[in-house]
Amino acid sequence: MTNPINRSPRAGADGTAPAETTTPVRVLVVEDETIVAMYLTDMLEELSYEVCGVAANAADALKIAERERPALALVDIGLAGPQDGIETAQALRERFAVGSIFMSGASDPVLLERARAAGPHGFIQKPYDERQLKTLLHNAAPQH
Repeated sequence: MTNPINRSPRAGADGTAPAETTTPVRVLVVEDETIVAMYLTDMLEELSYEVCGVAANAADALKIAERERPALALVDIGLAGPQDGIETAQALRERFAVGSIFMSGASDPVLLERARAAGPHGFIQKPYDERQLKTLLHNAAPQH
């Protein structure tokens, strides 16, 4: 059987093209406070982002990024461990082309200037505001 001229093999029964499906943007959460990471994960999922991993330190973040290839990372500046969040975000960008949004409760001007120099897509201050996060994600995430 052949398809009528106005229908492609993938067209619906009425001859129209199938609805566009978009793949959710994959986001890596890099946060060493479990409760905060869970809160961010829930918020991201409510905003229709796919959380492809949660890391509590730089080493885990890099392993997850290598395996999952996120489009974007939410990174706590004050990450515990030998590498802070700024160094982690720089490594994610250099090794995997993952852009970052920094999260912080800090107000230390030297730390914030160092973070700005790392070239993030934006900053979100604690306590996190869902509207602010939504705007930052929308502006930073690759369009699909």
